[in-house]
Amino acid sequence: MIRKEIGRRAANTISGIRRYHNNKVRDFATDKRKKKILEVGSGIKRNGYYYYSMKRFFDESNTFLQTDVNKDFGHTVLDVTKMKYRDEFDIILCLNVLEHVYDFQKAVDNIYKSLKKNGIAVIAVPTFYPLHDEPGDYWRFTEHALRKILGDFRKVKLEYKGIRQYPYTYYIEARK
Repeated sequence: MIRKEIGRRAANTISGIRRYHNNKVRDFATDKRKKKILEVGSGIKRNGYYYYSMKRFFDESNTFLQTDVNKDFGHTVLDVTKMKYRDEFDIILCLNVLEHVYDFQKAVDNIYKSLKKNGIAVIAVPTFYPLHDEPGDYWRFTEHALRKILGDFRKVKLEYKGIRQYPYTYYIEARK
């Protein structure tokens, strides 16, 4: 366990993935007010706060639903492949989750269905990153795969950290 955590921390330090995602979401959140937001994979509490959750970057006027598949993390329990929401959320955050979902296309389809018209899905996935949370670490996506997976969205803004041919991570804003 300690060795795995050291590997993850080293990867985040070297690549700057966590900082990159935090900065992208912080910028995205600056003008969002009175929105209904779903966060898929809010994560565990560490050192007194939810280290992985992006809630801290959003204005308090937003309705923010934190979720995770692990009931021990203290959030609403949600399996993104089984959620039944329809046209309910303005924003859905799904950061560093899809690589852990075996049926990732079902997850993306459910995210799409759950968004209101013109809603935005904010998605991040690692590419060059060590295996983690095993055995549930299934996928590493390419830019081309992500564009196909997100094909139902009318506008997909995809960015990466690193060089294009060897990115560390992708950050995506997909508009319904």
